[in-house]
Amino acid sequence: MEIRVEVDSEIIFLKLAGSLVASSIEELKGQVQKLVEKRYLHIVFDLSRVDFVDSSGLGLCITTSRELAALSGKLVCCGLSDNVQKLFTMTRADQKIAVMATRMNAFDYMLTLLSDDNPEATVL
Repeated sequence: MEIRVEVDSEIIFLKLAGSLVASSIEELKGQVQKLVEKRYLHIVFDLSRVDFVDSSGLGLCITTSRELAALSGKLVCCGLSDNVQKLFTMTRADQKIAVMATRMNAFDYMLTLLSDDNPEATVL
């Protein structure tokens, strides 16, 4: 699995490529732990180049979502292929994890969350 990290406005994008399966999740799990230790709590998994997710990969997504939520953070998955989208729907993971069609949708969603979390934000 290939993982590319990008940062934009306090939002971390983990652009994943390959298969999100048991043999490859440790690297992703470690990357997420490092980010959380640095207090990056708004993370997007860009799955547009992920062709397959097994139960371990799905479990990692759900666990990451819970852990970030417990720290007032958020996980969003975006760019799901048809097969990955079917897995999220069949297992109802899409009810536990925010799923967006595109990276831009995920970015806009996260910006909304960040502005809602900001007590100094002004509502017009």
